[in-house]
Amino acid sequence: MVSIPPYEPIYDITADAGIKVWGDDLRQLVCNSILATVNEMVDLSKVEPKDEVILEVESAGFPYLLADILNEILYLFDAKKFVPAVCEVLQLEPEGRYAKLLLKGEKYNPLKHGKKLLLKAATYHRLRMEKENNRYKAEIIFDI
Repeated sequence: MVSIPPYEPIYDITADAGIKVWGDDLRQLVCNSILATVNEMVDLSKVEPKDEVILEVESAGFPYLLADILNEILYLFDAKKFVPAVCEVLQLEPEGRYAKLLLKGEKYNPLKHGKKLLLKAATYHRLRMEKENNRYKAEIIFDI
């Protein structure tokens, strides 16, 4: 069974939704953000890590890298019907200009995985990432 990372959904935004996510380090923050995003769209606990996808993302740096990674996850879900359940950071530049991730999951099946929110895109609106009490915290807002 896939474990769901600690996060809080944000629903108090008109026509948008979001998540607050925590991680002990940047790698964990990235993976927890991916899994929290997926859990807002489907029942993450029902996704099996059968297939693998390598994802490489370049960006202007943190926190934009985080939003850009999540937009790639939304693209994989929308275009390829791939639902990640496991995330491993293979490479992450400290300034956040590049990330290489190994994602394990399976093809989306609405009967098995259910259907929650339809997230269209991670936005830069209220995009935040900070270190708080030796942990990283991010807030990401999505167009729905």
